[in-house]
Amino acid sequence: MEVTFYFNVRNREQALCQLVGKAVARGLTLNVLAGSEAAAMALDRLLWEQPQIGFLPHCAADADIAPATPVVVDYRSNKLTIRNALFNWTDGIPPDFQQYERVIEIVEQDDAQRTAARERWRAYQAHGITPVAVDMLKLGQTTGGAA
Repeated sequence: MEVTFYFNVRNREQALCQLVGKAVARGLTLNVLAGSEAAAMALDRLLWEQPQIGFLPHCAADADIAPATPVVVDYRSNKLTIRNALFNWTDGIPPDFQQYERVIEIVEQDDAQRTAARERWRAYQAHGITPVAVDMLKLGQTTGGAA
């Protein structure tokens, strides 16, 4: 089980769309756990709009097509079935996170988000997991583009 923090992200929503798109292209199935119903609805709209020349197939956990859909977006963790990866869009560590192969955290260049991410980092460590940190500013400098 791996927990990855992508930090120094300029635009959290754009980074989510890019990372979800890459995972879907690799044939992975994903859950995106939102912190509230409103946040889940906002993510739903976002994934219909991005990328601009396509869309990322997704639905809510209780949709009839959920088992066949690569991305499930929901705020009800108890409705999610375990998939390859979980994108955590909440303020805490997700329940049942250890059942996933991978958990992804995306952290903007915002002091409040960084503080909350540090708390989640320590919470994962308390569960015996050493998270991996990916600095998107440095990655952008070496690859010519940043999320």
